[in-house]
Amino acid sequence: MEGSLSQRTQAYVWRLFNQKNGARLVFHNYALASRAASLLKEINEGNSFPPEVLETSLIAAWIHYGGFALNYEQASQAALELADKLLKDPAVPNGVHEQVRSCLQAVVQPETAGTREAQLLLDGLSAAEFGAEFFEIEPLWRLELELAGHRQYEQVDWDQYLTQQLLNVRFLTPFGKETYEPLVARHLLRQKEVAEKSARRTRNQTAKEQLKYQRLGRRSPNSGVQTFFRTSYRNHINLSAIADNKANIMISVNAILISVLISILSYKNITETNPMVLMPVVIFLITGLSSLIFAVLSARPKVTSLLRAELPAEEKRKNIVFFGNFVQLPPEEYEEALDAMFGDTELLYGNMARDLYNLGKVLDKKYRYLTVSYNIFMMGFVATVVTFMIALFS
Repeated sequence: MEGSLSQRTQAYVWRLFNQKNGARLVFHNYALASRAASLLKEINEGNSFPPEVLETSLIAAWIHYGGFALNYEQASQAALELADKLLKDPAVPNGVHEQVRSCLQAVVQPETAGTREAQLLLDGLSAAEFGAEFFEIEPLWRLELELAGHRQYEQVDWDQYLTQQLLNVRFLTPFGKETYEPLVARHLLRQKEVAEKSARRTRNQTAKEQLKYQRLGRRSPNSGVQTFFRTSYRNHINLSAIADNKANIMISVNAILISVLISILSYKNITETNPMVLMPVVIFLITGLSSLIFAVLSARPKVTSLLRAELPAEEKRKNIVFFGNFVQLPPEEYEEALDAMFGDTELLYGNMARDLYNLGKVLDKKYRYLTVSYNIFMMGFVATVVTFMIALFS
């Protein structure tokens, strides 16, 4: 058969996964084995190990993952048996069989990894399972364990399990330590925060809140109510954007015209030769400035807050959708309020209804200011033109 021994081993394991792979192998599968092989090559290059070291480690890596396809419950023993089957051939170079067995035993007992081949293998497996894609693939690991019938993990238990697994990760080669230890340390910090948050939420969850969560699970929110809130929020946001655009138009027009008229008034010969021109200019300066002020009032952002420190927790939970309210709360109190809201359908819909009402109040004020601005501009413009015509033909 053509190709190196590691390539032939890869081909064998590929066929093995096609024949033996069940639906439950969603984590320890051929894709993970292939990623480990690629990372082994990268780590080997970074450490400048000889090619024969990489070759042995690649063979051990493929056989290691092949053990999961043969016997998931006793994958390590299955991998050793597979190594005996594939590497006792007389065509296999001397020493390769023993080196691969030593590498596979080091996976179970990392303290025995005394050779470069074993250290390279362990670093490659750790980089594949705990490297850059850790948080994307760890849900598959949990699913695989549950499908295998090991146990059903509660979220808090799974978070603690992952934290312990990350604490146990060790890299043995210089390149592995330099490249992957900082990455795993960041993973550990993030996972520790997730685990602490999950544990705190579990401790603080009362029997009443658990009952609310159960009731919420049995009673699915009405799709008509969801559509109503979704449509209303979208309409309010669109109306707010329209109001801001109209206010910007009035601000721009009035600012430009006022600047032009002030420039005209600076020329003495115009006011001295035709003083009647001053009247329409003054009229428009006054009305234009008034229109501009109301347009600015319409577009001006204003953050209101309905929550006060002395309010009881039950009252604070009724108005936490708008950011102007919840930014006043400590993070822990905000999380507790969200938990309570998500566990109580009535409180959830009440929060959304009150937020929608307050958005409507803001829109009402915006459009009132905008109406006044446009009315003043229209009347001022008409008065200016009429006055100018009278001054011109009188």
